[in-house]
Amino acid sequence: MKPIEIANVLQIHRPEEGEFVGVGLYRLLRLVAMEDILGTGASAVSYYAGKKLGKGLQIKQLDDFLALCEQMKIGKVSVPVMTNHRIHVDVCECVTCSGLSPVGRTLCHFEGGLIAGVVENILGKRVQAREITCIGGLGHEACGFDLEIHSGAASCR
Repeated sequence: MKPIEIANVLQIHRPEEGEFVGVGLYRLLRLVAMEDILGTGASAVSYYAGKKLGKGLQIKQLDDFLALCEQMKIGKVSVPVMTNHRIHVDVCECVTCSGLSPVGRTLCHFEGGLIAGVVENILGKRVQAREITCIGGLGHEACGFDLEIHSGAASCR
């Protein structure tokens, strides 16, 4: 059995329905079904899935990633702080949580993993994202991610 490749998944043929589905369907899968099946492990699985996908996209320029986020309607992504030692990324209108009533915890693990995976490709170093603000989870204005850049090279996983 062959794995399903990213390029294949992005070949969408829905002449009448179009290429996008409602955000509610994604949220039902990500926030309700996955958490019901996996419990607290859903957060780690979502982060790992996002990171694997982010690395698999093979994006090498930040502008290409920002364009992809806009095209796929992940949210309005900005990088207000980027130095040699620190990168902070904000996501406004986050697909996972924007509009939810606060639930007392961060929710956007997939987005954090996706961002970490892409930045890992761009920098060639291991990157870990930590969500520090969350719109629907904690009631903030944006989902904010602090990226930790490790000195070692990115792994091949």
